[in-house]
Amino acid sequence: MARFKLLMVDHTVHRMVHYRLVLYALVVCLLLCILVVQELQISPKASTHHVHHIETNALVVETQTTRLMRANLTCPGAPRQIILLTYGRSGSSLTTDIIQRQEGVFTYYEPLHNLAKTFEKHQMLYKKKYGHYLHLTTIPDYRSRALDILDRLMSCDYDNLPHVALANIHMRLYDTAEMFRCLRREKTPPGHDRCLQDGKKKCLEKSIHFLKVIRLTVESVGKLMRKFPCLKLVYLVRDPRGSFLSKKRAFNMLTTNTTYEAERYCRRVGKDIDSALLLSTNYPDRVQITRYENIAEQPQVTSVKLYNYLGLNFTEQTAEYIYNITQAGADDVRVYSTARRNSSEVCYAWRVKITFSDVTAFDSQCPEVYYKLGYLPANTESDLRNMKKSLKFEKRYI
Repeated sequence: MARFKLLMVDHTVHRMVHYRLVLYALVVCLLLCILVVQELQISPKASTHHVHHIETNALVVETQTTRLMRANLTCPGAPRQIILLTYGRSGSSLTTDIIQRQEGVFTYYEPLHNLAKTFEKHQMLYKKKYGHYLHLTTIPDYRSRALDILDRLMSCDYDNLPHVALANIHMRLYDTAEMFRCLRREKTPPGHDRCLQDGKKKCLEKSIHFLKVIRLTVESVGKLMRKFPCLKLVYLVRDPRGSFLSKKRAFNMLTTNTTYEAERYCRRVGKDIDSALLLSTNYPDRVQITRYENIAEQPQVTSVKLYNYLGLNFTEQTAEYIYNITQAGADDVRVYSTARRNSSEVCYAWRVKITFSDVTAFDSQCPEVYYKLGYLPANTESDLRNMKKSLKFEKRYI
């Protein structure tokens, strides 16, 4: 009997110890949850007249330290590269302004501009002979020379940069402006060499080399991604109808066969989308498809996401700058200006100005591209002109 009582006491003690351990575990879990919530909690630092700061802070779901650590772990101590790939009149100037604002970024703007011009005669002869347009990106010699230029620019290899790249008028912009002026000023080979060495030094001092590129395919960028493991691609797209009208205005394309232009343009974009989606499976953290409309409608929100993806440091100064060029800047009506009072209004101005026949041509030629990028056809002219009716829908990968 005494032994039985002893066993009962021992069993009771074990149960009490077990309950205490469970209680301690619950308390520890509760404390950990509180710490996690405090870590993720967003600090609402914003005055009432700076609402855009609140919008920005509400989207920062990762700490800056986490983002930068992730970028450094991917490419420890190595220079990083960014290619913004898009098409003409697709919002790339605004997007470039947003990315280049980051300290430590060396920006090179449209490096293939002059190379493209050297192939114009070849394209004209082809059209005269065969009766249809030959796009640059289908010419093997152009593709190989274009990739060589981009390779050298991302490596700061100005010593072996082809003359056609050094004569590029767009070098007058951003970080290459001083080198551009120097090359124009100096008339001797030793003088040119000094200009290139100074430019190379400035390039090497920056940890991120950023190229805004048109006239190239996503597939071609994929070849560079294999060589440069720290290269990230931002593939920027825009509603084809908006791009078309902007080109028509900028380049005076008044006699364009819209149906032909729509078919040609959307065939090219369709291939690039497929290539981008394929690349994103091979390089999950190195490809991002971004819609210009998303930047224009929510510049702070989309910029934070873009900075997070690129591992850049989004500061209050960055937010202020983006606010000024998209929502409170000068109302500049120049075709190539990026400082607009309301970037969303500018982005959708085409819906008021474009003819319904041009819209119908694109809607009939581009249904697959619309679906892949999240755009909707305008079934009636009333739908087109009604700004309250959205002509886009959400896509998971954008």
